[in-house]
Amino acid sequence: MDYNEYRYIFPPRPKNAIPETDIDFWDNGRMLAQPKMNGSNCLVFTNGVEMHVMNRHYQRMTNVDINKDELKEALNLIEGKWYVLNGEYLNKSKSDENNKVFNHKFILFDLLVNESTYLLGSTFQERVDLMDEKFGTVDSEKEYLYKNSDNIYRVKTYTEDFYNKFKELIKIDMVEGFVFKRKTARLEAGWNENNNVKSQIKARKKCKMYRF
Repeated sequence: MDYNEYRYIFPPRPKNAIPETDIDFWDNGRMLAQPKMNGSNCLVFTNGVEMHVMNRHYQRMTNVDINKDELKEALNLIEGKWYVLNGEYLNKSKSDENNKVFNHKFILFDLLVNESTYLLGSTFQERVDLMDEKFGTVDSEKEYLYKNSDNIYRVKTYTEDFYNKFKELIKIDMVEGFVFKRKTARLEAGWNENNNVKSQIKARKKCKMYRF
């Protein structure tokens, strides 16, 4: 589907949560797992000239420092072509594995529009493969993130050993859990907030409150 001008798209997101004791059940070869960072869900709509930074509630995000030129260079975006990038914007002053605050970073985890094509019908596995090809897989100083620039990262996607990775990474302040996504789930049109919710589940570390 062509996407040639800005129009808001609700992001795919999990609504249902599972306890960590059920993680092994979903480690069945049909799911992929991504660390869920402790920030704010963030959508970047850009054609290299315009840029709209929105949250998952169809509201413009404030107090966000994403440099359009850095983003374009880091991800090799073509000016004049539209992209919709879904990720987490770290804005809660959470700490990394070295107990250092890791803030005002954009952490990409999905690509919804590529070069002015809305990737409807694509599977999550296909979009992960596309991101690997387009954005690269350069390791960062953090085992669970790829690095594209000083402020632009991408979460790694795991295919197995979910429970052990979950237990290891939730020790980190800025990791609040994992999201598990069905490999073959096809992207539906995001004209309402409940799109794609049946193909994802989440597991969270114990805390008083979560809203992701």
